[in-house]
This record gives sequence, structure tokens and C-alpha cells, in this order.
Amino acid sequence: MSRSHLLAFGAAILLAAAPPFLAACDSNPVSDVESLLTDARIARQAGDLDQAIALLESAMALSPENAPVRVELSSAYLDREDVDLLDVDRVALFLTTFADNATDSPGGTSQSVGGTCRYAEDPNAQLFAPGDYQGYGDLYSDRELIDSVVGLLNGVDPSNGSLSIVPDELRVLNLCTGIVDGELFYDGDTALASMRALGLNDNEIATALAVNAVSRFFEAYFHIVEDIPQQTDWYHVASQSSDYIGVCAEDEEALRGHVEVAILDLGEAVTSLDLRDQLLGGTTASQELVQHVLDAYEAVQADLGPYCDGGQ
Repeated sequence: MSRSHLLAFGAAILLAAAPPFLAACDSNPVSDVESLLTDARIARQAGDLDQAIALLESAMALSPENAPVRVELSSAYLDREDVDLLDVDRVALFLTTFADNATDSPGGTSQSVGGTCRYAEDPNAQLFAPGDYQGYGDLYSDRELIDSVVGLLNGVDPSNGSLSIVPDELRVLNLCTGIVDGELFYDGDTALASMRALGLNDNEIATALAVNAVSRFFEAYFHIVEDIPQQTDWYHVASQSSDYIGVCAEDEEALRGHVEVAILDLGEAVTSLDLRDQLLGGTTASQELVQHVLDAYEAVQADLGPYCDGGQ
């Protein structure tokens, strides 16, 4: 049994043993949740993440719909495993730093399509493996945690329906028209209003957007690296108009359909980071992070997304 579960179990025993009049005097769930959230933040600031998480899990048990608690808990989970926006930035740069990531000369190992890969003999294409990122193993070991974080931000109450903290406006980046000349088109104002309506202040919204960007980015990345059901060859391709990631597979149409959800997740990571950047006032570091993730999104979308404007 984990430490947090032991603490929760011990608290349950104490409550059960309390005299009835004590229970009657202290039965204010809202006040209890606020106190637990405050204590959890104090513990977190003191560096005691295990205690903070235990307190937040207790708050969640009392009020599973509470948005500030779910944001704080999802952030604490990532913090405890040392997964953050710096990891996103490094992986995005890995995916888009073409010259540094080649694994072989063009035409070296394109076996998945019987030697017919259109990139195999292209002098502007460099074979690479998206799973060769140096820290990939450590990141992938946190996949289950990252999935649970997505669940925290996008929860569903069986009786009340959606408890999603992340608004729909961040999930609709159109694969063909959502980016024009590097500019994103989505309804950020409505997204912010939706999050504020949940009782989140701007600091909590910025945290929620960062957590969502991290979790969605890595969900997409793990899907692309681990879950594609056929042998693929990945290439960095330098074209006259733009650089992009190309892929060869036995059935490229099936592959494209299989990874579109991952591309949409990458798009949600981009909009989350962009809205966070606007909320924080557009710092240089934040803007650079948005650009790196946008570059990675566009590089993958170019060959694995749908055909747009009659072209590939």
C-alpha cells in the first residue's frame, strides 16, 4: 500500500472512531477541502511532495469536482516525477533538429515497404528514430502517470457528466486551417472564460495549461513511438518550402488515420502553451517554447495529417 493510501486509510479510521458530536461539528466539506488544499500547497512549498499529494488526494475524495484541487494534484504528480515543460522543449527540439538526429544514410534501412519508400533515395531526407531521444526511457516509464494526469484534467462524473477543466476551444485546432503563416487560430478568450467559470484564478489556469500541454504532448509522442501497429521508417526531410517529418509504411493511409488522434493531441499541446503564453504576458522563454512545439506539430502534421488543399 502506498504512503498516500496509508495516510488516507488512517484518516478514515480516525474519522470512524470520532464521537458523533465531533463529526457533527466539523462536517463542512467545503471548508475541509479548502484547508486541505492550503496545507497541501504549504507542504509542496516546503518540498514535501508526498505529503502534499496525500492531502490533495484526501481533498479529491471529499470533492472530486473541485477544479483547483485537480489542477494542484495533477501538477504535483508531474512535479514528483520531475516531468515538466523543459522535457517538452527538449523533445520538440529533438524532433525538429534534423541534422543532429540522423541514424543512417538515405536508403539504408527502408525495409518496411519493400524498398519503395519515396524518401529512401532522397538526398534531402535523413533517416531517424523518434524513440532515440536520450531521455526517452525515463519519460516512457511515466506513461501511466501521464495518462492519469489527463484523466484528472478531463474527468467525468457519472452523475453530472463532464468535469473537464480543459475547454473544447483548445481541442479544435484544425489540421488544415488552424495554422496560417505560423499563427494559431482558436478561441482563446472563450477558453479562458470557461476556465475562470470553474473557479480557477489566473495562476491556476496557467498551471492547468502547462500540465495539459505536457500530458497531451507526451501522450501523442508515446503513441507515435510505441503504438503504431506496423513497421515504419521515419525521415527528416528538408524541402524548398519547409522542413518536415516524413514516414514510410506498408499502408500509409492506414497509418495516417491511426496517428491523427496523436496529431490532435499535439495541436492541443500547442494551443495550451499559446494560451498560457498570452496569460503570462508573452515572456521570451514561453514564446520560444510555443514555437518549438509548434514546429514539431507542423513537422509531423505535414506528412501524417490529412491532405490539405489537394496537396500532401
